[in-house]
Amino acid sequence: MKKKFSREEEQLPKLMLFKGLAYSLPIIYYINELTVPGDMHTCHTTSVNQYALDFICRSQSQLKGMGINIFRKIVHPDDLATLWLSLKTIYPVGSVKTFTTTIRLKPYGQTKYKLFNCSKNVLETFSDGSVKKMFVGASDITNIPLPGQQFVPTTDEVIRLKSWRIFSTFSKREKEVLQLIVNGMDSKEIAERLKVSIETVRKHRGSMIRKAEVKNTNALIAMAIKSWGF
Repeated sequence: MKKKFSREEEQLPKLMLFKGLAYSLPIIYYINELTVPGDMHTCHTTSVNQYALDFICRSQSQLKGMGINIFRKIVHPDDLATLWLSLKTIYPVGSVKTFTTTIRLKPYGQTKYKLFNCSKNVLETFSDGSVKKMFVGASDITNIPLPGQQFVPTTDEVIRLKSWRIFSTFSKREKEVLQLIVNGMDSKEIAERLKVSIETVRKHRGSMIRKAEVKNTNALIAMAIKSWGF
């Protein structure tokens, strides 16, 4: 019987990351959610990590009632349009829903802005393809190394962040195929289960190996079990 992945199951690696990594690194993490498609005035922040709360000098309970006003307090006026556009973007079925951008932010109540690199991942969309829920990580790059210098992750959590980003690029079908691979099924068995051709299964397998930047299926399985909780 074909296993169907619920939204909660598909988002599990992201939410686990939010609860673990988000609280251990000096990076702003938050989840934005809209109640009306394309209407930024209905945007509210449902979850933030402690670093973000310290940045905006607010508690979780205070944040709930602020809506988009919190962004007007910390985002540079010229960058607000970029933020609004990201919430109004339409994502066709099968399109990539992960992207990065830079934005200027300042700690609540201060006057000096800093440059942040924002990695955004759309968790849910409305029926029209517009953003319903988005997970965002913003890291301060104001004093990044000079060109030619390489930043090398020093913790396992940073490696997990990269792994999560890889997983977020997998399509829903690829995740289904991966689950069956981890369960020990070969390409023929998976093809029969999903009612597709063996060649289609092989294409999904090859695509995931390329995205994960691993050498073979065994390495992909190891990553799925270690990093994504399969």
